[in-house]
This record gives sequence, structure tokens and C-alpha cells, in this order.
Amino acid sequence: MTNALYFDGRNARLHPVRLNVDAGMLRLSSPAFERSYPVGAVTLSEPFAAAPAVLRFADGASCEVAGDGRQPLLDALGYRKSAVVRWQERWPAALLALVLLVALLALLYFRGLPAAAERIAEKLPPSVDIRLGRAALASLERHGLLEPSRLSEQRIAEVQTLLSGVLPAHPRVPMRLLVRNSPKLGANALALPDGTIVVTDWMVRLVQNKDNQLDEAGKEQLATVLAHEVGHIEHRHAARAMSGSSLMAALSAALFGDFSAVAAGVPAVLTQMQYSRAMELDADDYAVALLRRQGRSPVAFIQALQALENQDPDEADTPRWLKTTMSYMSTHPDTAGRIGRLEGLMEDEAEAKGEKQ
Repeated sequence: MTNALYFDGRNARLHPVRLNVDAGMLRLSSPAFERSYPVGAVTLSEPFAAAPAVLRFADGASCEVAGDGRQPLLDALGYRKSAVVRWQERWPAALLALVLLVALLALLYFRGLPAAAERIAEKLPPSVDIRLGRAALASLERHGLLEPSRLSEQRIAEVQTLLSGVLPAHPRVPMRLLVRNSPKLGANALALPDGTIVVTDWMVRLVQNKDNQLDEAGKEQLATVLAHEVGHIEHRHAARAMSGSSLMAALSAALFGDFSAVAAGVPAVLTQMQYSRAMELDADDYAVALLRRQGRSPVAFIQALQALENQDPDEADTPRWLKTTMSYMSTHPDTAGRIGRLEGLMEDEAEAKGEKQ
């Protein structure tokens, strides 16, 4: 016999009862009523440490047994710890399970999510890209990040004519080029998923010569930057990044439950960082391949990146270890690293040509 708390499953009122296991039956008795249930039909929830043992019955009722009567009841019901519980009670096995869990999550993060995001992006209709691009442009303008260009109409026209020279034979979506002033973005170029490419006034000024003229060298550098942005649009990087962030947020919600509002945000940002770093290099490769097909050298692209790298003289005083750390935390790989990578590709191509000759 042991004391317990009985709930009939119809209201929250508890009933103190006495339990007794006899002849294969679990009997409950109190001054007001008596109940009997076959032991084989009683479901025992997995007990935790000193928590009350919970018995559930077929009619929706339940019983909680705590204190000294808990273990005798478990013995009377023939309870035996499951393999999972016995594994948890051994710290080497628990540590192994933790390691396996971390490895599984890492595999899912680095391989599973990117692959799933790419498949989802492939299935998204072009209308999603159009809505996403228009919303992004409207948001940039609404928050004051993009303003009307302060360049002359002639200069804007010169820049816009460069886009046609780096378009693929059959673009995935119609593309257009906008020139906008943006003190907050500085020298920059943006590719929106609807085919809109935005070039800032500062980016144009960066490739101008000492006489503030956009000569042939400056046009070639700017054209290679546009080729890079075309790569983002052709490979649907925005849709893939959006899909990856959404998947990571859903996974975080599943793992952290009610804490997902906070926990889902950080992994989603980390995912976006990982995808953006890979996508920037992917767009670099696209630009180089396009220039090669047109018989143009990627040197102008390297020169444009070097101009971006050297535009802030204060960065030269930044310690190398800090620049490396900032590079890792950035959504884009550091410009110096991209330059080194492109130079390495050109050296490998030169060596391959020399061996053939």
C-alpha cells in the first residue's frame, strides 16, 4: 500500500488515494470511491530522478506517486529502466551521445541546409524574385540608404551602357542598372533578385582618373564589378540565402522551442554569413569566367578590388590579427583575400598555358 494523488481526467481536482497491487490488478481506494485497473493496461511515464511517478489509465485518469512509496510501486509494477535511461546514467555514453549530436548538427548545418536551400530556391517561381527585389529596393530608399545620384546625366549614361557588355547571351531575368548616391554604403554595388543592379556614386568616383574622368581603364574596372553582380543574379543567390535563413530559423525553433524568438535569430544570421561568403566567391568566379569567354582579362577586376581595399587608409594601421577576425565575422570575405585568390587563379592559368607550350 502507498499514498498517491488521483486525477479523474475531467477536472483539476486531486483526490488523495491509497494504491495496492494485488493479483494483477492496481486498486485505488479513498473514502469516496474505489477503482481497479489491470496492471497490464497501466502506462507508466518514464520516471525522472526524484520526480513523482505518473501512472496513466485507459479512461483518461492519472495518478502521481512521490516520496517513499515511489520505488516500491515501481518494483510492484515490474518497472525496468530502458536502455536510453541506463545509457544516460553512464557519463562516457552520455558524452559520446553529445559528441554524436554535435557532429550531426554540424553535418546538417554545413551540408544539409545549403543543399536543401538550393533545391528550394530552384523551385521558387520568378515572381518571388521580382517581389523580393522590389521590396528590397523600396526598403533601401525608405531608410535613406539610396538617394538620387549627384553625378551628371552624361556620367550616369556612360555607366549604364557598361551593363550590356557583361550580360550573358540569355539572362535569367531582364536586368537594369541604377546609379544612386549613398554616403552610408560608400563605394559599393548591389544586386537585387529582380535583376536590378545598383551602383553608388562613390563606386563610380573610385574608378575615375585624377581628372575625374571615366576613362577606358575605369570603365573596364566598373564593368568587371557589374559582371560580379550579374553573377549574383544569375545564380539566384538572394533566393538561396533567403531559403537558407528560413530553414535555419525553423530548425532553431524546433530545437529551442519557446526560446526560438531569440535562439533562432543568431543561427539564422550565422547561416546568412556562411552563405554570403561562399556566394561572393561564386560571383567572383562567374565574373572571371564571363570575362574569359569575352577575351577580356580579369586584371581590371583585381584592380577594382584593390581600389576598394585602399580607399580607407586607416585600415592599414589595423593589426593583422584583428583584420583576420573582422574578416571572419563579416558577411563578405575580406577584399584582400579575394584579390589573393584571383591572383592565384591567374598564376595557375599562366602556368598551365606555359606547360602546354
